[in-house]
Amino acid sequence: MSGRSEVAALPSCAALRAFLLDGTLPVGLTDILKAFARPIQDKARLKAMLHDMTLSGALLDLPAGRLKLSIGLPETARARITHLRMDGTPCGVLGDGPTPTRVALTSRAPDMPYPIPGDMVLLRLRPSRRGQRREARAERLLARTTEKLAFSRAIGPNGAPMDQLWACNPQISGTFALANPERHTLPAPGAVVMGTLLPLPDGTLAVDNPIAYAHADTPGMASQLSLLTHAIPAVFSDAAEQEGQRVADCTAAAQGQPAPPDRQDLRTLPLITLDDETAQDFDDAIWAEPTEAGFHLIIAIADVSHAAPEGSALDREARLRGTSIYLPDRTVPMLPLTLSANACSLLPGQDRLCLFADIQITHDGHVLDGTIGRGLMRSAARLSYHAAQAMLDGNPLPPAHPAHILPPTLLQTLNAAGRALDKAATKPDDMRLDEDAWVITFHPDGQPAAFVPRERLATHTMVANFMIAANTLAARLAHKNHLPILYRAHAVPSAAQPRPAARYSATPERHSGLGLPLYTHFTSPIRRYADLVAHRAFSAWCVGNTTSTVACAPPDGQDYTLASHLNFTERRAARSAQDSQNRLAAAFLRPDIGQNVNIHVTTTTRHGLCVRLTKTGTPSLLPWSAFPDYARMNDDSLHGSIADRYTPPVQTGALLMAGLLATCPARGVSVLASPTHAC
Repeated sequence: MSGRSEVAALPSCAALRAFLLDGTLPVGLTDILKAFARPIQDKARLKAMLHDMTLSGALLDLPAGRLKLSIGLPETARARITHLRMDGTPCGVLGDGPTPTRVALTSRAPDMPYPIPGDMVLLRLRPSRRGQRREARAERLLARTTEKLAFSRAIGPNGAPMDQLWACNPQISGTFALANPERHTLPAPGAVVMGTLLPLPDGTLAVDNPIAYAHADTPGMASQLSLLTHAIPAVFSDAAEQEGQRVADCTAAAQGQPAPPDRQDLRTLPLITLDDETAQDFDDAIWAEPTEAGFHLIIAIADVSHAAPEGSALDREARLRGTSIYLPDRTVPMLPLTLSANACSLLPGQDRLCLFADIQITHDGHVLDGTIGRGLMRSAARLSYHAAQAMLDGNPLPPAHPAHILPPTLLQTLNAAGRALDKAATKPDDMRLDEDAWVITFHPDGQPAAFVPRERLATHTMVANFMIAANTLAARLAHKNHLPILYRAHAVPSAAQPRPAARYSATPERHSGLGLPLYTHFTSPIRRYADLVAHRAFSAWCVGNTTSTVACAPPDGQDYTLASHLNFTERRAARSAQDSQNRLAAAFLRPDIGQNVNIHVTTTTRHGLCVRLTKTGTPSLLPWSAFPDYARMNDDSLHGSIADRYTPPVQTGALLMAGLLATCPARGVSVLASPTHAC
């Protein structure tokens, strides 16, 4: 009789992962062993293998509930670090829903680099305490945003330079000493250095190996620091540039040719683009005519899906960026300029492939019928909002202005159709236009010259109404035909979230801000990747389903990952633009140091009043320590309750004056004090 046989190997990690991904029903250890024809005695070995795979991150993408809880595996999750607290604790978010779970990294694996904002990390979560904030141990660094960070000389509460540094990234709180002061000196005020955060034996963080980078007053540094601190890619790969040039060459060669057989020729329609004077990428054009029932609208959108097919170098670069970023003094496009400002842009007089929304509405703005098709269009004219508004108001334009070649009633018809759509809107909402936008002008030397609130014109509202109509139609058709797009969701405001942010969702959800049951992004594929995803789905649907009745495959699990990524890139773009504006405001306000400035109170926190400077529209903090002690906030006696000591002396929305002690253009900070404390 032979001796005991050698223990047989379990399936490989790759085979086990493939099995778990290929299904949604809950499975336990016994189920897995049966699937691989392994004996029940292998339970302990299998559990140990799953435990190691869990901590390595190999099981992060499993469908929810795929592994039974009875297995007893550690709870792990992927998190993106959002900020560092004053004590150096990294914090981030786990989920991407309307109320993402916040998490604090209270410990980390010994061999793991220190997490910084933008990093993706694998966490081992501690048991939940029934709150929105969790604690966790960082196990692995999944993706590093950048190794080097930008620092500048910190400014104290009294406005004087400190003997410490702070990060130019405002998401990193606190100040840091030099790790090796015997080898390095502190930079001069305003100078920017690049260094790394080094954990010291006492648990604090210090700046190691600072290297001179530039001065904060250098023209363009406000935007450059935003790109640097948020790790935003600003250079395209050679492969993407080459693909973009090939598309541009083909587009130029196709000018004046007959429309492809699978596209409707719209070149006889006088479609026009309406954008800001400084715009470079024109991705939508509009046209309207009156009908007996109301209006016939055409909203033509650049067909970027034809230029950047899925899996191409252009697609990979666009997905990585997620969106174009519009900074006060520069634009970082999602696509190379050969496409964004040329081959895909709806330039006047140039033939361009497009997708178009064809909509019939009543005089009251209610949609009677609508469809989406593939076309070939030619913009009749490129108008600015101000020029179109001048024509509507009856103000003359120069004789050579392109508006004069348009049909004389076109703008009036567009305006009437826009007003009809506005009348039918479910409810007015401040999300329809960004009311807080500011325009920054510059001196010839690149320094900020003025901060002016953006003027709101009727033509802005008109175009916004057309885009909302096209996006709503796209969402409705995609849902009806099961097209794999991303929806735009917006939660109902609540006490916990009075101003929830809109976000992308792989499943249909309501957009409460616009009062719509379904909404998507379809009209800006040159600058938003979500729109490009929608165009691919609709282009395939149009080609394969001319009767509009055949359903496409539903979106797969990868769309959830894409939605999370695009929500991150959208927030990153907004933060980088705000940070750039804050830095420019700090430079612009420097002549006001030592004087009082007007501020609006936006909210209160345990640290002080969050305020907005009325001269620049930028945020700042007025700490409680800056106020006189008439509220006994600094009283250590037992008289009076905690609430009494921390009750703010002003209300949200109040207009105050505060002393401007100092500004820091490198970080975008304005140091404020009560007028009685101002120097």
